[in-house]
Amino acid sequence: MDHFVGVDISKLTFDAEWLEEGQRRHQQFDNNESGCIDFIAKISSEAHVTMEATGTYYLTLATFLYENEIKVSVVNPVQTRYFAQMQLKRAKTDPVDAGICRTFGASYQPSLWVPPSKVISELKQLDSYLQGLVQERTRVLNRLEAIHQRPDICQYVLMDLESNLKGIGERIKACEDLIADSIQAHYARQYELLVSVKGIGPRIATMLIVLTEGFLRFTDAKKFSSFIGLSTFIRQSGTSLSTSSITKMGQSRLRHLLYMGSMPAMRWNRGCKEFSTRLLANGKPYKVVRIAVANKLIRQAFAVINKGEKYSAEYT
Repeated sequence: MDHFVGVDISKLTFDAEWLEEGQRRHQQFDNNESGCIDFIAKISSEAHVTMEATGTYYLTLATFLYENEIKVSVVNPVQTRYFAQMQLKRAKTDPVDAGICRTFGASYQPSLWVPPSKVISELKQLDSYLQGLVQERTRVLNRLEAIHQRPDICQYVLMDLESNLKGIGERIKACEDLIADSIQAHYARQYELLVSVKGIGPRIATMLIVLTEGFLRFTDAKKFSSFIGLSTFIRQSGTSLSTSSITKMGQSRLRHLLYMGSMPAMRWNRGCKEFSTRLLANGKPYKVVRIAVANKLIRQAFAVINKGEKYSAEYT
């Protein structure tokens, strides 16, 4: 039996493909503990399972495999999508996707997945819930604004929306307090180092800790920049070369926060100020300069963490 196994995950089931005596074998399992038990009974103990990071649906199987000491890799769906295009696949079904994951795993042998710590897992859930609350508050505010434009305001609707808005605000505050308490309890030193960088505020510092999993998942600023989609996307054809755009393939919210943080950094962060002044003098567009400064903030963040020292303008 070939030890590479591909899995395509969905909410209720997952499809798996492996090779047995050179022949492709496919089977569907329930995406629960019982299905996971049936699955590992079918594959070799030396198996290397590859699956996509599909929402949170992959967590049950990935965690089960990890706990049973079976190698598992969880890859970005973008990687397997481009890999399928490279293979000229003209169909997209669950069994086909499972086969793509198997051949991708066999070709590239991606790094093994390790579940995040309980603290990081809780912080990610709180952060996701907080963003949902913020979006919900925006929707209520928009509805309130629309109501106030009417000449005949229904008092019941107005009072209910205002009550809803107040409740959401209280829940946002409670969620933010829980996140802050957890950060202070487990990552106080990292947080202190990060906010010492001018341009990195409490929200950015918190997200950096969560997404890097306490700077254990990423130790290199360049790789993290690529992960959140702030790295440059190079286009070249013949003598035509363009490097002005970014990939935008990662965490859009942190990208936005860093982009906003670039403005105060260009004014108050000496390293970023000198860097941006030089780029602007060379004719770089303002937006491009802000993206470059956002990347510099990431490098400064990793520098203070790796050195274990607060930011100093002497080391820019």
